[in-house]
Amino acid sequence: MSLSHEIKEKLNRFAKEQSQHYMDEAEMTYMEQLRRKTGQSKDKIIAKLAKFKSRSETALDAQNDMILYMSDYMNDLIAKGSTEQQAFERAKEELKFRSETAKSADLQERFAAYYENRDPAVNEAIGLFYAGFMFVGVSVGALVGFLGSGGREMFVSGGWIDTLIGATIGFVIGMGSGLISNAMIALKKRS
Repeated sequence: MSLSHEIKEKLNRFAKEQSQHYMDEAEMTYMEQLRRKTGQSKDKIIAKLAKFKSRSETALDAQNDMILYMSDYMNDLIAKGSTEQQAFERAKEELKFRSETAKSADLQERFAAYYENRDPAVNEAIGLFYAGFMFVGVSVGALVGFLGSGGREMFVSGGWIDTLIGATIGFVIGMGSGLISNAMIALKKRS
């Protein structure tokens, strides 16, 4: 079921505002786990979390999760006879942070589960895979382009374009390899 543009905008604003509260609460649990595991001081952990929280990708993921969850709930309400506006108001009321409803508690558990299952080492490994594949891809692609164009003698007289094309193709291959490794890590983590 498709929601109107006005309601979608309201939903996005609400999710942006409320997801931050849910993330803050879930991070507290995550922070306690980190402190227990590593024995680091509270200040160091808070500094790390502040960096993590400020990453827009993480914030957007949380907002998108909340939008999907809220949209599903609104579609259920609309299917039961509520108008779009009524469904939005009810979902907004029930999903508001600390509203003490079952929906809010369920959403809180989802955010907490997200942080419980999150391992910073996995994200670091994914980033290293991307960087590694990119460096190897660009290096090999540029070398093949350079040698294929005739080497140093031909580089200045037009061979540079072959080197550039090789580096670009290597970049794309490196990015593709990074995506594949990311998918493999995600699937392995899920199982």
